[in-house]
Amino acid sequence: MALLLTRISWAQLCGFDGWRKNPAGRPCRKLPRPHLLVGLLFHYSLHLAGTFAEHLQLLGFVMAESTLSERRMALPFDVFVELLRRILRPVAHASKHTEAFYKKLKLVALDGVEFSLANTAPINQQMPKGGNQKGRAAFAKLRCSVLVELLAHNPLAARLGLKGESEWKLSLQLLSQLPRQCLLLADRLYGCGAFIIEALEAVRQKGGHILIRARESIKAIRLIRQLSDGSQVVEIEVKDPAQKKGTKTAQVRQIKAQVQRAGFRSVEIKLWTSLMDEVRYPASELVALYMRRWEHELYFRELKHMLGVSDLLRSQTVETAGQEVVAMIIATSLVAGERAQLKPGQSLEGRVSFIKTWQYLEPLWLTLQLCGDLLSEEQKNQIVERFYQFISGLTMQKKRARSCPRVLRQPQQPWPKKRDQPSHSGPIAIQVIA
Repeated sequence: MALLLTRISWAQLCGFDGWRKNPAGRPCRKLPRPHLLVGLLFHYSLHLAGTFAEHLQLLGFVMAESTLSERRMALPFDVFVELLRRILRPVAHASKHTEAFYKKLKLVALDGVEFSLANTAPINQQMPKGGNQKGRAAFAKLRCSVLVELLAHNPLAARLGLKGESEWKLSLQLLSQLPRQCLLLADRLYGCGAFIIEALEAVRQKGGHILIRARESIKAIRLIRQLSDGSQVVEIEVKDPAQKKGTKTAQVRQIKAQVQRAGFRSVEIKLWTSLMDEVRYPASELVALYMRRWEHELYFRELKHMLGVSDLLRSQTVETAGQEVVAMIIATSLVAGERAQLKPGQSLEGRVSFIKTWQYLEPLWLTLQLCGDLLSEEQKNQIVERFYQFISGLTMQKKRARSCPRVLRQPQQPWPKKRDQPSHSGPIAIQVIA
């Protein structure tokens, strides 16, 4: 709780109180209570066995499961949106985490993820299942878009589609929460004129820039000038379906390059960026920088699997499933904040394992919770300091580049799973195409 209260004060938690009709039809009561919010975050963040009521007892509150379920149903989700806004914040510093910056620009990435929802009547009524040519999906999906601080794997903002909103729509809402002086990286889903123009307007207000992989099928409408490093300054547009001509245009720097590792076929990529100076921002350097966007996928792996949560959420309604995802996102932010404090006063260039930090942080939290009144403040500080010293020795080697084709991810049942996938490392050759 002390760690949580470094991000948000108890007075702010109490300020979330609001009125909402009880779903059972009983008279309104004042909800939510601060200890209920803290209990939810605690329950969905840890691997400890037990129910919500049993975990709440660790915080000193006793309440029946039925009462807790009723109160959770009555919590307005706006409270959790506000929790995300107030708790999530940057943790990397340019002087200490140099890999998290590019020429004083904070590296952030935007992407989406889906969670499977249980097959309960309330969920199936509210969230339709998708499908394809092979049939209907087994579970309804809850979409979530997250803005992540790279290297630190720290969430900066998130949006959940409780009404079935698309990843595209959720991500557009996150543009207003970009940090100042950032470099936004995104994949091909966002590589079209409609998103680029919205993103350019957002980053200019914050003194930032974009580096987004463009779709091959989308072409620039005009070449403005050719740059010395092989890149080009081009003009793109947003088309209005009701008209023949576009309604908005913008100038971006277009970089085309072939990327190849020895023994594998080359891949051609096209990037659009607002970094126009080819001398200060060489094209080959930006192509290599874009490859670090894959760290966002590693964050999603931490969010889902390393927190001990499968793709299928435990909650029985869409609203409580949203609460579960918010708690997990806040948990990853707290862990990222703890990792950022390792080796105080020293430069931390390497990466520290999320799962190892998490495995040792859980018993530390539980020990301080249960024995806090038996230990002096000096003893508590000594325990925490020893934790920092121990974790700082678990620095990971540099991540290898991704080599497996995307088609091998999450094979569909009942197809046999492919195991022992080969992983290849080695230098990557980058050739800019003029």
